[in-house]
Amino acid sequence: MPNTAARTPYEHTLHVIEETAECLRTGVETLPDGRARDLDGPTAIGALTVRSNLAIASALLAVADALRAPQAEGKRP
Repeated sequence: MPNTAARTPYEHTLHVIEETAECLRTGVETLPDGRARDLDGPTAIGALTVRSNLAIASALLAVADALRAPQAEGKRP
């Protein structure tokens, strides 16, 4: 069983977003030498869909972070 550090839901979400983006970049979109991979249509659409979903997740995480910030300082929204 892998040794994983305990994370807050926020940290876990950020980790998943960053890990998915890195895997997409290194495993799908680029060749081992760093050049862009020639993707067929369905694969390119899939990669763009993942990128779009990552952007949405990042935006939602930013909103959650903004909503959480006043509470962490003892203020009420």
